[in-house]
Amino acid sequence: MRRNALLDELNFGNACKFISTQLAVEQNFGTMTPDVRNCSTLAKGVMTNGLNAAVQMYLQFVGAFVASIRSTQGIPNMASLIATAASADYSAVVGLLLYWLPAGFSIETNMYFTEQVTSLEDFVALRTTMLAVFLSALALIFVLVFEPLVYEMDMHVKRVRALLVMIPAEIAMSTASLRNALLSAV
Repeated sequence: MRRNALLDELNFGNACKFISTQLAVEQNFGTMTPDVRNCSTLAKGVMTNGLNAAVQMYLQFVGAFVASIRSTQGIPNMASLIATAASADYSAVVGLLLYWLPAGFSIETNMYFTEQVTSLEDFVALRTTMLAVFLSALALIFVLVFEPLVYEMDMHVKRVRALLVMIPAEIAMSTASLRNALLSAV
């Protein structure tokens, strides 16, 4: 799911634009060998296809390495392990593991965190606006509808009470207009 252009460019575009060599060196205390120092040439330019491609390549190499160790029944052949450790692929994968992937993940985490904070701020602003609109509508309804209605009902009750106090019930019931006024209050 693609939503953030910068995060998508890091994961699926050229990740070398985002990861500096200085940041990659800071990920580990060891010294970076010259063959893994250039991001765009590392592992045949896998980082130029994005951080996702680099992770996939790393996982494939590690899976193949583990499968080769498991294929030997018992103790793996030391000569094949040394040959694998001396290969350019192994050096590239170690460079990815120690320097470039942690730097990429650090940048990706910061981008993701920034996106989430921005999204949360937008959501809070939207909820605040909705609350303001709701309270404004509630105040308008109170002022324009409820308060006049209560005032009118209060006046009606006062009129009926005044009629009952001033005019005896027998006379009020015998006169049609007074009877309607009293019965409407009930």
